[in-house]
Order: sequence, then structure tokens, then C-alpha cells
Amino acid sequence: MNGRRTLPAALLAVAALLASAVGARSLPTPRLEVTQLPDDPSQPYGITAIDYHFHDAHPTLPLSPDRTVVWVNEGRNLHNVTIPVIGFSKDLPVGSTITIDDLGEKLGGPGTYTFYCKYHANRGMSGVIIVA
Repeated sequence: MNGRRTLPAALLAVAALLASAVGARSLPTPRLEVTQLPDDPSQPYGITAIDYHFHDAHPTLPLSPDRTVVWVNEGRNLHNVTIPVIGFSKDLPVGSTITIDDLGEKLGGPGTYTFYCKYHANRGMSGVIIVA
């Protein structure tokens, strides 16, 4: 009877040892294939605010002066879009968007223009718009 009690305990010990050996082994990281679609100049250019970062604005692709630019807040915090050269500053609540038609024309034509979040600029939340 004593042998029967130790067999399950021994099996549990072996199972635990095997589980720890498998867990310690380095498994290959699956390779994620990302396909980037080409930019479509007939569509608005999107910039996404995600927590303390403006995605697709470091810098933007070269945009035509008549291109519409849309900012969307997909983060967890209130953000802001401030473009000093045109005196633009507007809050961007979670889930909302800001759309500016013909942004390059409003900015003054070809050039490089900075913008930032007035709430999180101290955290590096800024971007660069390139107008071609």
C-alpha cells in the first residue's frame, strides 16, 4: 500500500520536472509578416495619437499641399494638436478626430512643419509634417 502512495507523488514530481524543463527551453519567436500598403494620395493622410506618440509623423510622408490630414486619438489620454506656424491648437479627446483640409496650403506650401501635443510635449509627443 505504501508503494501505491509514492507512485502518484513520483509521477507528479516527474511531471513538474518536465514542465520546468520545457518552460526553460527557448522557443522560437514567431515571425510576424507586415505588409505596408502604398500611400494613396487621393485619401486623407492619417496621424494616430497613441498615448505619448504620434504614429506616422516622424516625419510624415511628403504630402501635396492640397492633401487632407486627419489626426485620431486611439490612446487612453486626452491629447492636443498644436501647429504653431498657423496658430492652430485644438484638443483631441479619446476616440475623436481632427481634420484639416488642404493642410499644406494652410501651412504655406513646401517645407517642414512641426506640431505637438501641448499636454505631453514634455514627453516628446511631437511630429513633423513634410509638404512637397
